[in-house]
Amino acid sequence: MSPQAAHERIFHVYYRANDRMTIFKEEQNYQFFIRKMVKQVPPAAILLGYCIMPNHFHLVLVPKGELRSNVTLDGSRNNFMPTLELSEANRRWLMGFTKSYNKFYGLTGSRWRPHGWSKHHDGPLQIALDYLHYNPTKAGLVDHPSEWGFSSFNEYNMNFPPEDCICDVVLGRKLLTMYS
Repeated sequence: MSPQAAHERIFHVYYRANDRMTIFKEEQNYQFFIRKMVKQVPPAAILLGYCIMPNHFHLVLVPKGELRSNVTLDGSRNNFMPTLELSEANRRWLMGFTKSYNKFYGLTGSRWRPHGWSKHHDGPLQIALDYLHYNPTKAGLVDHPSEWGFSSFNEYNMNFPPEDCICDVVLGRKLLTMYS
């Protein structure tokens, strides 16, 4: 996908835990969640950024499938994912995580609210990434985003090789320089 085409299709995706409960209690919870994300999201979307917080997570991505006809592109919130493929990927990812999590902790029921939301992002990618990456500092979890190990901040700022990154930092860096 060309950077110009990707820029027109950037979405911010958000899911929150039921009752804002803390889901990620240990580092292994975050790591398992990330492994599930890496398996399920790439077939449905190009991941440009992520931040996983104790009771919610954010993604910045470019859906690969055809946008649903009722998706708004005016920056307002959609209470659904922009493509059917992304809806299905998120369903598999969150259900798979929940099933394993519940088994490990002896729990039942859903960990996540029934629906996440998505919002078309029509601005510089830096704004969307800053929002994600500074979430842990705003919440008082760390003093600097580089200290939070469950976001894409260091993938962009520590110059990791692209093959060691979860996000498509090659496309992300092109978008950051093209539309700043």
